[in-house]
Amino acid sequence: EDMGKFRVPTLRNIAVTAPYMHDGSIATLGEVIDHYANGGRKITSGPHVGDGSTNPWKDSQIAPFQITPEEKADLIAFFESLTDENFLSDRRFASPFDAPR
Repeated sequence: EDMGKFRVPTLRNIAVTAPYMHDGSIATLGEVIDHYANGGRKITSGPHVGDGSTNPWKDSQIAPFQITPEEKADLIAFFESLTDENFLSDRRFASPFDAPR
């Protein structure tokens, strides 16, 4: 029953959390938008060759849609606006393994 299911992460700081997707297989926000606009990815080489839009485990709500270059740029700008610079630079949340500065 759980085949293909995963928890969706927050959009907070999404612009600085690449790579994307549940498996880290997409490098940029633009590629993520293209993935969803196409209703899935077409992989042309490697061990995962195939058309993701025809995957039998894909949620039926993931369907192709049209997006203009301007809309895509606006969407990326929106995602970038969700970056919380104060949170990212707050030493309380820094890795305990980093050397002190």
